[in-house]
Amino acid sequence: MLETPVTINLPPDSLIRSLFKLEYQTRINFAFNPDLLRNKKTEGFRFVQIPLRSLLAKLLFGTGLGYNLVGNDIVISPQKIVLRTIHGHVRDNSNGEELIGATVQIPALEAGVNTNQYGFYSLSVPEGNYQLLISSLGYQSRLINIRLDTDKQEEIELSLQERKLEEVVIRNSRVTPNPILLNEQNYAAKQLNNAPYYAGETDVMKRLQMENGIKAITEGSSGLFVRGGNSDQNLILLDEAIVYNPSHLYGLVSVFNSDAVNNLQVYRDYMPANFGGRLSSVIVNRMAEGNSKEFHLNGGVNLMSARIAAEGPIVKDKGSFIVAYRRSLLDVFQSKFKLFNPNSVYYDLNAKANFKVDKDNSVFYSVYYGKDHLLSENSYTNEWGNLTSTLRWNHIFNSRVFLNVSAIYSNYSNLLDLNADTLSQKSQWSTAVKDLTLKADYTYYRSPSNQIKFGISGIYHSFVPGEMYHQEAFEFNISRDKSYESAVYYSQQIVLSKSFELNYGMRLGVFRNAQEKRNVFDENGNRLKQYEHKVYFNPEPRVNISYLPQANQRIFMTYNLNYQYQQLIQNSTLAFSSLEPWIPASVTIKPQRSNHFALGYRYSPQEYIFSANAYYKKLDHQLDLIPHAQIIRNPDIRSQLRSGKSDAWGMEFELNKTEGRFSGSLAYTYSKVYRKIKDLNFGERFVANYDIPHELKLSAKFDLSKSISFQSFFTYSTGRPLTLPVGYYQHDGLNVPIYEGRNTSRFPDFSRLDLSAQYKLRTRIAGQRFMGHTFSIGAYNLYNRKNPLYYHLNSSSFGSEKSTTEYGFGFYPWIAYSFKI
Repeated sequence: MLETPVTINLPPDSLIRSLFKLEYQTRINFAFNPDLLRNKKTEGFRFVQIPLRSLLAKLLFGTGLGYNLVGNDIVISPQKIVLRTIHGHVRDNSNGEELIGATVQIPALEAGVNTNQYGFYSLSVPEGNYQLLISSLGYQSRLINIRLDTDKQEEIELSLQERKLEEVVIRNSRVTPNPILLNEQNYAAKQLNNAPYYAGETDVMKRLQMENGIKAITEGSSGLFVRGGNSDQNLILLDEAIVYNPSHLYGLVSVFNSDAVNNLQVYRDYMPANFGGRLSSVIVNRMAEGNSKEFHLNGGVNLMSARIAAEGPIVKDKGSFIVAYRRSLLDVFQSKFKLFNPNSVYYDLNAKANFKVDKDNSVFYSVYYGKDHLLSENSYTNEWGNLTSTLRWNHIFNSRVFLNVSAIYSNYSNLLDLNADTLSQKSQWSTAVKDLTLKADYTYYRSPSNQIKFGISGIYHSFVPGEMYHQEAFEFNISRDKSYESAVYYSQQIVLSKSFELNYGMRLGVFRNAQEKRNVFDENGNRLKQYEHKVYFNPEPRVNISYLPQANQRIFMTYNLNYQYQQLIQNSTLAFSSLEPWIPASVTIKPQRSNHFALGYRYSPQEYIFSANAYYKKLDHQLDLIPHAQIIRNPDIRSQLRSGKSDAWGMEFELNKTEGRFSGSLAYTYSKVYRKIKDLNFGERFVANYDIPHELKLSAKFDLSKSISFQSFFTYSTGRPLTLPVGYYQHDGLNVPIYEGRNTSRFPDFSRLDLSAQYKLRTRIAGQRFMGHTFSIGAYNLYNRKNPLYYHLNSSSFGSEKSTTEYGFGFYPWIAYSFKI
């Protein structure tokens, strides 16, 4: 009976009516429960002399139903669900680069996933015919018809959304491409480049400082203070390599060249278990991979720097490269900066290459090198730089298991002149941190509602907290450290129901430090290298539970327990300094610890996003130096550190308009940070020097046309705390200040308004090749607000002036140009 050839035309209809037509034409009885088939639909089919067995397989495909021959009847009944998996990458159609955080969903099943930080996705659903909806912010959404009768690899490309187009609308689905569902913030290169800063420079760190809840305590600094955390409590990664100093020119510019940035991810609430070692935030900067389709040359110039980048395919659609170079132009334009001599320069180089070995294996290699050479007015020099290198291998075991293996090198070094009166007397103070890292991260896409991540990592740290350059035996050097930091982790994201989602993870960290003992000699007077050892083992749980009352609303609660095994030792009164000795946890220094609780609400009606967040953070083993502690040539610096506690809490409110010709955001934060540290401020609690209670930020963008746009940014905040002298006494011809209570005073309130405009055009250069031009003009600090940078204390006892105020950057008009061929 099942081999009977059948010719029949079945238009799209309900499954029940289609079976009735088939029964009438073939005279074969079909038995079924109508309640099971009532909502089942069929596509249109035209069968010509096809066996009944094959016809039924096509007709019932994707319905979850099967058939059995019982006597002379064919019984239609539920069948065991067969899951099929579709997987692959989502890429930019123009250059082939992976899109991070893109949404891949099947609206009919209310099932979807986001691409991971390598652009990979995997979606397992019952076999059937579906429409696949792919979307990403700033790109045109795509609908793809797929037939899942076996596991499939689907490489998907999205085109840039050059102007507002009619959206693909899917009704009655709780799965949306809305960013309210993500625990992190994602920024594409296009978003980062739409916010010019001082002198027309587009800068990643300055863009983050425009975000709600991320503070910059001084103008012109790249330091980030996130939710009551210090600037050294942010894990900053460049292609997975740790960046210890993300600044050029004491922070006026960051080390991240905008031409070499693909994507930026920021974690402030729930920090996934694959990240560790910092307390406040994780900032993941992924370097651009280069265009795999065609060659391009782009660059630009402004009053701060000049840059140029080249990219193109190694093998078309299989491999690509990018090389980007940038150099400062302060010595060319001779701008009058108060913090350093205008002849100071910086430069950096980014390079990256990748190659797809086959459909399941890809390799990547990237390198960054940056250097600063700063001159003071009295010929002192300060040189520092970062070198990072990352070798990655991506492997797809099968349609559900993804692996990334990375070997990483990071080197931060700093040289500071101690005296420069004569060349013969010149000596330099050196600090450095070197890391070697090996890590493996697995992602298991068990189902659209159940994703599992696990992995292992190991880091070898080499710390040089401070010593005379090329004088390892100098008696006033600070002891070196060698540390091993390793961790295993497991995390899981589970959709418990249509309204509840659970993210949880556990990270088990082990830190072993070996600190070199000072002044150990053998019986012949030869210096011996002996070490003090200390091992710390700490579990770090974290959990996030989300409730979705509607598809465009989310309420979430988060808890993170984090440990940090290394910290920056810096005099808190220094507003600008690159003197950054890092020291690890040891016998006498316990690792920092943070208990972070957060509650949030996000609502996205159409083109708006409203968010409200509250947090409380309790930090233990916070370090600070005793008053008048000297960092340089002080081998006992560790004994002059004091440990204490810190409490931080705050509320953040933000309204964003994300679509249309006019877009922007209005954000307000109220927060407090207190510290209580032994032997400081007479043991009494005091506000941290990064305590800024009120902060208002307003940004706006208006597209007058496809070619002309306007941008603005306004910020207002409470002045940061500082400690002022209440008097002086004289000692050996010097004024020695007598200070008030710690951080009792404050700088005046800070405010600034920036405006800019962009004009874009294209000119034909040859054949189908065009050259894009972008001309930008703007004004920094439009109403010339005098915002103090710091107070300068006069140490000389001659003269009546004890202190002066140094102000920041006043009104500064600028012009910039960029191109792409």
